[in-house]
Order: sequence, then structure tokens, then C-alpha cells
Amino acid sequence: MWNITRNAAAGLVISALLCACGSGDKSAQSQAAAARNAHKVLSPAQTLARNMVSAATQTKPGSAPIPLQVKFALRARPDVAQPLDIDLQLVPTASNLDRIFGKVEGDEGLELVGSDELAEAAKPVENTPIDRSIKVLPKHNGIYLVTAIVSVDMGGQISTQTFQIPVIAGPGIPDLPVKPAAATRTTASTAAATGATSRQ
Repeated sequence: MWNITRNAAAGLVISALLCACGSGDKSAQSQAAAARNAHKVLSPAQTLARNMVSAATQTKPGSAPIPLQVKFALRARPDVAQPLDIDLQLVPTASNLDRIFGKVEGDEGLELVGSDELAEAAKPVENTPIDRSIKVLPKHNGIYLVTAIVSVDMGGQISTQTFQIPVIAGPGIPDLPVKPAAATRTTASTAAATGATSRQ
């Protein structure tokens, strides 16, 4: 009886040790995998995808959104009189699109550099990003919108939707015209003289 109990106890101890070793190995493997992932160098495409955010959009009452997402990323901090590259990704969310095309417009004070056309993409693949880029030039401090007008062709039926991308140039406060100090002083002097005359 003692031998049976002793053998059973020994078996439990050995099993526990094996489990501990196994979990230690798994823990070490997890740590090694985490270390590899931490030091993994991202490709430019992966870095761009991480920085992308969705462009704002709104549909007309009673109309459905087109099967497309538009994402964007600014390559640098917007500054006055400095050209700014904006990367776009057009992501079709349906498999029956024949083509995607569009154009972009900028607010007053935000000049488009180069073409305003978004090159057409024929037979786009569902959920596969289509990369495009545009360049803009802020003329003054301020908050601007770039509007992308994108159309999809599905069996000859064309649907269009607008997407908006904010660009904040400089501190974002618009440049305001400065009133001439001399004119202000003259106006004040005239008002004082008029008041004095009326009292007499």
C-alpha cells in the first residue's frame, strides 16, 4: 500500500515539474516573440497605414453612402508658405465596383499644387487600399478643409460622395488685418473735439 501511495505521489511530483518546465518554456517563447515584435522594423506602407485616419463625410438625407472609405495622413506639420504632402487611401468596401475616380478642392487660402484629379482606378479589389497623394500650400495661418469628391462606378451607375480633410496651418488663428494706429488716434481726437463743441 505504501509503495502504491509513494509511486502515486512521485508521479504527481514529476507531472508538476514537467508542467512547470513546459510553462517556463512557453513563457520564454512568449518573451522572445515579444522581443522580436518590439524590434521589428515596419515597412513604409505599414508605417503609413498606422498613421492613417478616416476623412469626415456626410450623406444627403435619404441617400446611402458609397461603398468606399477615404483615409489620409499628413506627411509633415502644416506651416504657412510651405508645401504639404497629403497621402490618401481609397478603400473599396464592395466587390462589384468597375472604377473609382475623383478630384480634390481646397478652401480659399489653401492652394492646390499640381493636378486636382485623383487618378482613376479600374476594377478595384475589395478592402485593398488604393494609394493617392496630393500637395497643398497654405497661404496664411488658419484652419482649412481639403474636400475630396470621390465617385464609384457600379455597372454604369455612378454615385458620388464628398470627404473632408482638415489642415491647420501655423497656430490655426487666421491672420487678421491690423488697423492703422494713426487712423485710430485721429478718430478718437475728432470724437473728443465734437463732444467739446456740443457742450459749449
